[in-house]
Amino acid sequence: MNNEAFYLVIGICGFMFGLISWTHSELEVKGYPRAQSCTGDCYVKYVEENGTAVEIEQRKQAAAANDPYSSIKGLWAGCAACHGQKGQGMGVFPKLAGQSSDSIIEKLTTYKNRGEIGNMSSTMWAQAGMLSDQDIQTLGDFIEETMNE
Repeated sequence: MNNEAFYLVIGICGFMFGLISWTHSELEVKGYPRAQSCTGDCYVKYVEENGTAVEIEQRKQAAAANDPYSSIKGLWAGCAACHGQKGQGMGVFPKLAGQSSDSIIEKLTTYKNRGEIGNMSSTMWAQAGMLSDQDIQTLGDFIEETMNE
């Protein structure tokens, strides 16, 4: 590396350090071993606001027990990426809202078995192939019940 390149690299590093220091001047360095460390007063305040890790997990489980669709919420996020959060359809991806549970179950089962329904069927083969029969049933019920037109 020649001197010009060396000084250019040092200059860029210095500029970036200055920029970060200036834009984040409110940051306080506490010397903790990791940025995620929360001990002492930090931990006490966190527990007061959120509860302990066990209490947080218990609240999550209680909420899931009251939600018949909790098992497919993560799966629905994948569906919504193409079909829209409210099943309204997006671009070439069809609308799911307003379809019956039986219709959704039939289509997902066909896709799971690599059958064709339309010209975009191959797009759904991998998605449906990951689903259990229970997932398909729950997704069908979820779409019918929560995405009425």
